[in-house]
Amino acid sequence: DISMNNITRLPDDAFKNFPYLEELRLAGNDLSFIHPKALSGLKELKVLTLQNNQLKTVPNEAIRGLSSLQSLRLDANHITAIPEESFEGLVQLRHLWLDDNSLTEVPIYPLSNLPSLQALTLALNKITHIPDYAFTNLSSLVVLHLHNNKIKTIGKHCFDGLDNLETLDLNYNNMVEFPEAIKALPSLKELGFHSNYISIIPDGAFAGNPLLRTIHLYDNPLSFVGNSAFQNLSDLHSLVIRGASMVQWFPNLTGTINLESLTLTGTKINDIPVNLCQEQKVLRTLDLSYNNIKDLPSFKGCHTLEEISLQHNQIHEIAEDTFQGLSSLRILDLSRNRIHQIHKGAFITVGALLNLDLSFNELTSVPTEGLSGLNQLKLTGNSELKEALAAKNFAKLRSLSVPYAYQCCAFWGCDSYLNSNAEDSSHQDQGALMDHEKADADVLRNVKNEELGQTIIHCTPATGAFKPCEYLLGSWMIRLTVWFIFLVALFFNLLVMLTIFASCTTLPSSKLFISLISVSNLFMGVYTGILTFLDAVSWGRFAEFGIWWETGSGCRIAGFLAVFSSESAIFFLMLAAVERSFSAKEFIKKGKSSHQKQFQIAAFFAFLCALVAGCLPLFYKAEYSASPLCLPFPTGETPLLGFTVTLVLLNSLAFLLMAVIYTKLYCNLEKEDLSENSQSSTIKHVAWLIFTNCIFFCPVAFFSFAPLITAISISPEIMKSVTLIFFPLPACLNPVLYVFFNPKFKEDWKLLRRHLTRKNGAVQIAVNAQGGCVTQDFYYDCGVYTHLQGNIALCECCESLLLSKPMPCKHLVKSHSCPALAVVPCQKSDGYWSDCGTQSAHSDYADEDDSFVSDSSDQVQACGRACFYQSRGFPLVRYAYNIPRIKD
Repeated sequence: DISMNNITRLPDDAFKNFPYLEELRLAGNDLSFIHPKALSGLKELKVLTLQNNQLKTVPNEAIRGLSSLQSLRLDANHITAIPEESFEGLVQLRHLWLDDNSLTEVPIYPLSNLPSLQALTLALNKITHIPDYAFTNLSSLVVLHLHNNKIKTIGKHCFDGLDNLETLDLNYNNMVEFPEAIKALPSLKELGFHSNYISIIPDGAFAGNPLLRTIHLYDNPLSFVGNSAFQNLSDLHSLVIRGASMVQWFPNLTGTINLESLTLTGTKINDIPVNLCQEQKVLRTLDLSYNNIKDLPSFKGCHTLEEISLQHNQIHEIAEDTFQGLSSLRILDLSRNRIHQIHKGAFITVGALLNLDLSFNELTSVPTEGLSGLNQLKLTGNSELKEALAAKNFAKLRSLSVPYAYQCCAFWGCDSYLNSNAEDSSHQDQGALMDHEKADADVLRNVKNEELGQTIIHCTPATGAFKPCEYLLGSWMIRLTVWFIFLVALFFNLLVMLTIFASCTTLPSSKLFISLISVSNLFMGVYTGILTFLDAVSWGRFAEFGIWWETGSGCRIAGFLAVFSSESAIFFLMLAAVERSFSAKEFIKKGKSSHQKQFQIAAFFAFLCALVAGCLPLFYKAEYSASPLCLPFPTGETPLLGFTVTLVLLNSLAFLLMAVIYTKLYCNLEKEDLSENSQSSTIKHVAWLIFTNCIFFCPVAFFSFAPLITAISISPEIMKSVTLIFFPLPACLNPVLYVFFNPKFKEDWKLLRRHLTRKNGAVQIAVNAQGGCVTQDFYYDCGVYTHLQGNIALCECCESLLLSKPMPCKHLVKSHSCPALAVVPCQKSDGYWSDCGTQSAHSDYADEDDSFVSDSSDQVQACGRACFYQSRGFPLVRYAYNIPRIKD
């Protein structure tokens, strides 16, 4: 053996001193030339290996005198042609390898010099045609390999003379017609012509091959298979037809009675012969997957059948006698069909069944009789299968796949249960386990579980924090926190909405967005309330409610409320920031804001965007049903990253925009003093909302992207805790900030209290100096005014104005800490009142200790007395009156 060296040439008489050499290995060198006398004298040489060299032709002169040679390897060289005188004198050669070269035709004349040849390999060449009588003199040939060539046509008599050929390999070629020449091979036992372009197998195709045992013809575009093509092949043990997409009828197997393996996949066969098992009594493997089979006959009679594959068909029902009598059946695959019903006694007689796959069907129940010996059961994909499985019916089960994780809770020996118990047992044996490897520890744990009678069952999808068996909200800390968020969000958001909507008839932009944010936060409070109620109802047995909850409309409604409220709150907050920026700039320049209508339109579009965001997951049922929290957020087991990442990026962009707007706003207001202005409190409130909401958004955004980062491993328990606390927390904090830290709430609250405690005859109206109701709040009490006036009665114009919707008047009174009475001017008959709404002159300011404004006008004196008496008990701050003079 001198193979795998760098030998490039063999000189003459190289082996003259080895007359009795029987085997010479020269493979893996760089031989490109062999001297004609290099191998002279090797009369006893039987094996010569020259593969993997650089030969371009057969060294016929060098090998001519090797009369005892039996095996010659010339494969993996660069041989393009074989001289006609090659192989002369090799009368005892039995095995010849010429594969993996560059031959373009069969070397007919050189091969005729090998009468004793038994195995010939011409594979992996560039042969395109096999002529007639190509192997005439090779009557002893048993094996012929012609695979991986470019053969397109075969002569009808090309195999004549091969009376003893048993194996013919024509795989991976370019043949378009069935090789009729095989009829001249009476001893053929194994035939392969798969991965060609043959479309038709004619009737009686194998009539001349009665000894055929195996046929490989898959991956051909078969459109027609003759009815009698596979008849009377009594020795045929294996028949494989794959990818025959045009075949519509089951082949006639009359006389072919010894089939052990039958594979017909990828066809359009729609039924199975009723007498299949009466004819094929020794069948062990039946693969009829990827067809159009709708109904199954009874397989009674196939007593030796061990494996049946019927996945990817159109089967609707399994009858009682379908698998009757299959006592040897071990594997049954019925996945990806349309099975909606299985007779309760369908599996009674299949006691040896170990693996049953019923996944991705339309089952609503599964019969358990006869399945006690199962090792593996697959039921995933049956969305209507919601009933719990009883562990006692599957005593030997080791692997279970179910549609819903909650169905794993019934198997007390599942992985999650063992993991929890393993912690308790590991403390007792900690000293023993520390000296062993992890594998030894697992073996020890398994032995302990077997001693305790526990069965290790691998159940998927696994239970966990997002698929709890007992408690939805998990720990008491999470439960109490969620309850607190629910109660605070519900109470304070209702309070904010009540004070804002009850105190004003027309909302300004600032209060409009605050009220809309409260409405959104109220929906989030309702969402958390739904979770708390569900947790209380399903206390300790959530597995019984989990499937019903996740697949029902209640979960989708809760998920819609959560996403809609979250997105709408962020959109409204962004618009509030924009509104505050515009209002502050315009107030400094003009003293008023004039974009209220535009912001109302923007709020409507923000509402539509949030509505779309909440409705999108409704069109994909799995989005809201991924976890009992009903959120399209990553759950640790099945991340729904597409929709989640889109929302997170959109929200991040909104918060970035808010930060830029408010940073610019504070930079512009640096030289302005709004501390005495009504704008300041709302600007500060929106700033606090942006800061707190962004802080609480960051953890949720991080855990949304965490599944994309493989380096980060976060437990589902932490993800669930963060989701339950930080996601709804802004709905709780936003109204609290407004109630306790915004002075506008106090004013609205006082107005609300007066509305609730008003006396008969009093008319109370809130008027905005700009036509709505913003920071200036006014209180009118016609009864008090009339009582204080005494002799001066309200004119009809004033009374009608007070009782109707207030008109914009710039001369009304501004109140800071207590409601003040503003006298609405109206035209009297004597002419000393100006017309309603006339611009007045500016009067003097009163000091903080003054009880009322001193003025010579009776109307002004009456107004001052009214304000004094009405505000008794409240600290007077400062009042400015724009009272119309007679001259105005």
